[in-house]
Amino acid sequence: MQYATKSLDHLGIVAGVCKEIGLVESINSIVGVNSQQKVSTGDAVMAMVINALGFAGKPLYLYPEYMAGKPVKLLFKNGLESEDFNDDTIGRALDRIYENNPTNIFMNVSFEALRKMGVDRNYFHLDTTSISVHGNYKNSEGEGVPIEITRGHSKDGRSDLKQYMISLITVSNSSIPTWICALNGNTSDKTHFRDVVNKYSKILAECNEEPYFIMDSAMYTEKNVREMSENVVWISRAPESINLVRDLEIAIDVKEMEKCYQEGYYLKAFTKTYAGVEQKWVVVFSEKNYEKEIKTLEKNISKERTKVEKQLWHFGNEEYTCEEDAFKAIHKVEKKWTYHELDECKVIVRKMTGTRGRPKKNGNNIKHAYQIKATFQENKKAIEDKRKQKGKYVVATNALNLDKETIYREYKEQQGVERGFRFIKDPRFFTESTFLKKEQRIVSMVMVMGISLLVYSLAERKLRKALKDMNETVPNQIGKPIKKPTMRMVFDKFSNVVLLVINDEGRFSERVVNIKPVHRKILALMGTEYEKIYFLDKRCGM
Repeated sequence: MQYATKSLDHLGIVAGVCKEIGLVESINSIVGVNSQQKVSTGDAVMAMVINALGFAGKPLYLYPEYMAGKPVKLLFKNGLESEDFNDDTIGRALDRIYENNPTNIFMNVSFEALRKMGVDRNYFHLDTTSISVHGNYKNSEGEGVPIEITRGHSKDGRSDLKQYMISLITVSNSSIPTWICALNGNTSDKTHFRDVVNKYSKILAECNEEPYFIMDSAMYTEKNVREMSENVVWISRAPESINLVRDLEIAIDVKEMEKCYQEGYYLKAFTKTYAGVEQKWVVVFSEKNYEKEIKTLEKNISKERTKVEKQLWHFGNEEYTCEEDAFKAIHKVEKKWTYHELDECKVIVRKMTGTRGRPKKNGNNIKHAYQIKATFQENKKAIEDKRKQKGKYVVATNALNLDKETIYREYKEQQGVERGFRFIKDPRFFTESTFLKKEQRIVSMVMVMGISLLVYSLAERKLRKALKDMNETVPNQIGKPIKKPTMRMVFDKFSNVVLLVINDEGRFSERVVNIKPVHRKILALMGTEYEKIYFLDKRCGM
């Protein structure tokens, strides 16, 4: 009797979600299927998603090696073999994805998945991030080059590397993506937000949906507010660089604000007009943030005090040709101070001959040099205004009918798109370091990144919803029962779950081993189809 094992781990859950949302069928319906293809484009994408969510860090050209250790026949429904997933198969699939508009493919897959999983869509969160790449990446020349890999504002702090950007839209209260696309490495959020919202809103209008778009303060410019308000409803943070925002934060007293549903937060709504658009502005105050920001303010005041002391000492040794130049120089420096101001300035005039020896009797060789001796003090009004601003920010919207708590809650849910970016950039995620040399394939790979995030997020939502509906819990890493586990934690629990293949003189049988009670519970919550993948519908796998 001979035995062989295949690592199943959590990949059965990944495959289960792919099958539940009809991933392969959705992609193939758009791209098409060639009768000579053994591995369809949909199958290849599902394989890439399994690779990505396996967190194995295997590049595409090691796919056969990676898949050889997996129960391919169990995960895929049409009898594919591990050797079918070679580098040529994956490369051709990426090319077909690009030829059929990756963003459009993703959007259709996402819409169908959300429909099947019963996910509501009306609040959409939009943001961008940068993906740094190593190597020269000399951009292809000619028409049809989809993105330019170049230097730009790096959100990772890697200004030394070239990059491309990713634009992502997620639905409210989750990191479930509905839109993803690759952009030039120097794309500006201010222009991109306006363009993508106008485009995406037209698509949603065809589905008779009235969406709300939530964005960060990069969206909030006069041009964007004026143009976007004509077509869509939006929610955005209003930047403090706008005087009207800054003045409102200073003027509003926390005692005038109302307690929010979230402990430690207070809200106050106002009607304001900016860029010719009437809006509802909600001032948000956080006690916790106030304490942190006040400590930072005190540090900044102290740092500036030290800096000003050094500057004035140096000024005391500088010489100017006239009194006016001396005053101009010191007031120019004073303008750069935030928390301090000049207190007293004295001009000291020195007589200089410019030559050695005794001055001439007629005084023709005597010149005057002017020096500044100054003292400074804290700018009490500026400091007090800064104190009043701390812990506050303004969220604006052109939806005057929304109440202040909904506006605040939906803006806070902007964290969902940020969680999506953290997932994509996870060091264990195989697309974290882009190794593809064709811009077209990078664009296609971004779509695969989005589908991987989609599958992961839907799995997490499905399990959490089942736990809530059944009033159940699962143990976390230290055994504490929780109702909102992350799928990363759940995936880790399935480590060492394997498919055992038994060869008894030519008679083959299979069983899943290392299944524990927690696995049975999770799979039961996920549904019967997930249990079948792990053979829990049979009396095996003990």
